[in-house]
Amino acid sequence: MPEEDLSQFRDIFISEAKENLTRLNICLLELEKNFKDKASLNEIFRVAHTLKGMAATMGFDIVAELTHEMEEVLDILRKGEKGASADTIDTLFSCFDTLELLLEGIAKNEQKFISIAPLIEKLRQITETKNDFKTDYSKKEIVSDKTEILNKTNEPEVMTKSSKTKAQTVRVKIEHLDKLMNLVGEIVINKARLTQIANRCKDLNLESTLSQFDRISVELQEEVLKTRMVPVGHVFERYPRMIRDLSKRLNKEIEFQMVGSDIEIDRTLLEEINEPLVHLLRNAIDHGIEMPEKRKEAGKTGAGTIKLIAKKERGFCTIEIQDDGKGMSSEEIKNKAIEKGLISENSSNQMTESEILELICFPGFSTVDKVTDISGRGVGMDVVKSLVESFNGKLDIRSKKNEGSSFTMRLPLTLAIIQALLVSVGSEIYAIPLVNINEIAPVDQADIKTIGKKEVLLLRNEVIPLIRIKNIFDCKGSDSKQKHAIIIEQNDEKIGIMIDEIISQQEIVIKTLTDLLKYSRYFSGATILGDGRVVLIIDTLTVCGG
Repeated sequence: MPEEDLSQFRDIFISEAKENLTRLNICLLELEKNFKDKASLNEIFRVAHTLKGMAATMGFDIVAELTHEMEEVLDILRKGEKGASADTIDTLFSCFDTLELLLEGIAKNEQKFISIAPLIEKLRQITETKNDFKTDYSKKEIVSDKTEILNKTNEPEVMTKSSKTKAQTVRVKIEHLDKLMNLVGEIVINKARLTQIANRCKDLNLESTLSQFDRISVELQEEVLKTRMVPVGHVFERYPRMIRDLSKRLNKEIEFQMVGSDIEIDRTLLEEINEPLVHLLRNAIDHGIEMPEKRKEAGKTGAGTIKLIAKKERGFCTIEIQDDGKGMSSEEIKNKAIEKGLISENSSNQMTESEILELICFPGFSTVDKVTDISGRGVGMDVVKSLVESFNGKLDIRSKKNEGSSFTMRLPLTLAIIQALLVSVGSEIYAIPLVNINEIAPVDQADIKTIGKKEVLLLRNEVIPLIRIKNIFDCKGSDSKQKHAIIIEQNDEKIGIMIDEIISQQEIVIKTLTDLLKYSRYFSGATILGDGRVVLIIDTLTVCGG
């Protein structure tokens, strides 16, 4: 095939090959659980056959040869002429890894080959054939900068549909979606500007036209956001194989469970969450789950359990990793932190258990004496925390000695456009995401009481702690006695944020803080108003002490 034709269809081949390899990986894991699983065998055979045909058409002979030999083995297995075994499954997994490496080289348009001679020899031993190789691949050496397959990250596809619905979908390059989202953001910003002009002009025709424009722009925004939403399963489906390989390497028994793989989040977030999740899962496998004999001594089952759970709640997605391993002792963490000089003994006595557990997120902090090449409890946790917070998320850590640990990432569903409440404190204007607000309560100075030197609001016989924005941001508030409390609910507790006035509710385009501003503790981003003013977006979780 001419080079120009090859490049024309290369992207399509790579995209479909990735889908088939993902399916191959899932089915191999199922087959490993049950060697007699005919459905998985048939699906693996179908995938190998499809890959062979695609590769042969494109002229990728090594891929075609390897998948052909896989077909021979799989055909014997599915016909029952020979039973599957652990060695057979391991060989097929090696074929999968090799195919991924070959696909990586094709995707980069680089001549990266790997010698498939040993694999073909193993496959032919299984089929008990002694045919000569069609091509001499033994002279071709591996040329790859991939040092460990388990650390790879692949870009998720925009859409993955079953064969029945492929005709109803279209593949779109990610850069086109990003450009489209940026243009919608510009529309939202300019719509706010037009609204301000219409309010000043008092022109009925302009207001009517703007009302129609507002409706259309909202629908456009919603549709564009939908195109960016991808199930978290696109990332989750990578982990069963990683768990399987690491547990075998460490001689541990682990039952891995995934819940909520169909929860959808922004594609940009999907790309970002893989690295922190890999850190947390490897920590759980290596230093969370104990060896089978130690678990039995502690009265547990020999096999440990790791759960990966995704949930959607009020504009946020929470992803939690639970393990029933040895857990972490807050007392041990506190003593280690004092020993390393991270905190003083006096300050440690004032810290809550949650604050003590968060100490493991200090760079290089670890409670384990021996750090392995896989992980160390605390090694990489600073990376996890910074990554989660970089896209306006929050990491929550809970653990109990000998019972297990839980790491929860709370993430926004989208990083693009949100509904927000614009509020003022003195001459300053701030934005508060609407999904964070439980209710808004007007407050007179007489309604505010003091309990233990802390201000509280009595609202419908409920005592709600108050936080004054002007005190946190060191800005001058208004002298008006009539104020408002923005009631935020987090961790089953209500907290009131005191502001002076409510300006309006409107859509805002979130702009990420960069350079020194990204370290601002109380802000999750910024937005641009219709008149060009830049307004900071309040991170209510941090302001409320979450």
